[in-house]
Amino acid sequence: MAKLKLLKSIGHNTVHSFLSLMNYRDNGYVIEHLYNIAKEKNMDSIVIDILGSSIKPKVFEIPVIEQSLNDLGKDFERHLKCGNIPIDNICSATASIVFNLENPHIGASGDELEKYDCLVEIIDKNKKLNEITVKVLI
Repeated sequence: MAKLKLLKSIGHNTVHSFLSLMNYRDNGYVIEHLYNIAKEKNMDSIVIDILGSSIKPKVFEIPVIEQSLNDLGKDFERHLKCGNIPIDNICSATASIVFNLENPHIGASGDELEKYDCLVEIIDKNKKLNEITVKVLI
């Protein structure tokens, strides 16, 4: 029997890695790409469908993000497999990110850094909602 209590940690670890400084593509971190689009379009919130490798609003669908979303889905499946949880035990998995565009963090170099809240929600085969907050450490 699958240990569904692992879903919170799997969701946290997968999304934390996706948003971290380990996810560098096309001369920037994925979180920077997301933040820059959010700032440019004045859209402070996004929703990522981890299983479907998609993001809303569609304005965030640029090649570097789409490539990273594909890897996010593969990482999620890999974490599930390591936890002996078949993918068919998952009904949905999303990450909702809300950027603080009004009050960014200013780093030591004077650069504007991303501030955001992220909620990961995984609904399992028993219709149980497993939610975890991924915190940004700045």
